[in-house]
Amino acid sequence: MSDVLVIDVETKKTFDEVGGERNIRELGISVAGVYSYAQDAFFAFEEHELAKLDEMVAVSNHIIGFNINHFDIPVMEPYLREGAFAKVAVSDLFEDATKFLGHRVGLQALTKVTLGASKSGHGLEALQWFREGRVEDVKKYCLDDVRLTRDLYEYGKKHGHVLFESNRDGSIRSIPVSWGKEIKRPVTDVVAEAFSNRRRLAIEYISSADSDGLGFRKSRLIDVYRIKPNGEIEAFCHLRNGVRMFRLNRIARAELADETYAIPTDAQGILFI
Repeated sequence: MSDVLVIDVETKKTFDEVGGERNIRELGISVAGVYSYAQDAFFAFEEHELAKLDEMVAVSNHIIGFNINHFDIPVMEPYLREGAFAKVAVSDLFEDATKFLGHRVGLQALTKVTLGASKSGHGLEALQWFREGRVEDVKKYCLDDVRLTRDLYEYGKKHGHVLFESNRDGSIRSIPVSWGKEIKRPVTDVVAEAFSNRRRLAIEYISSADSDGLGFRKSRLIDVYRIKPNGEIEAFCHLRNGVRMFRLNRIARAELADETYAIPTDAQGILFI
């Protein structure tokens, strides 16, 4: 039976102690935390128990983590069979959020707003606990992060977005995600076809802010007037009865409608939403 795993690891050393990030594989693992969807159970493995983690990865087809591609996987690789992750799909929640925002965002920043839940510590504390022999504290902290990562993934899977607090103005902003969704056809292709054939378009749109109090995800029926190189779409919104600017990377779903339309020559009054 194939499994889906959520994984987080705590290390025995810091980057300074191993000579920098280029030696990430030398950090060592103090504790590896895992949630198994197939077993609906959490596991915490110490370094001498990592053969069990290897067995779990070997029968998994999907692994979920936060910054797992550039941190957890390289740290785990020396302990697991060669090529352990070669045929496993990986969802890196940190990568997806950072790619959309254009800057780094931490697990705490996302879960505090999205889930109303905070981390129980930080990595350097866990390292100090390990050195003090407080392995059970490290396990608890690691599994807390696993649980937060799982819950953040499930929220994004259900709602199509996660939330964070903007450093600029303190407002709550959304990050569109497509976790757990089977994408049959890219949204960009559907929008391009709608524009090319002047077909009305039904979309599910993730607004940056919940300005009207109706939630971040909204259904819209639009007529695409122009697709800009930067991914902005000028379109007539039938809900607002006016021309608006939509951002392509905030469209969670797009379907062609039967109706056609014509582009007026005097489309004005463009607003960002």
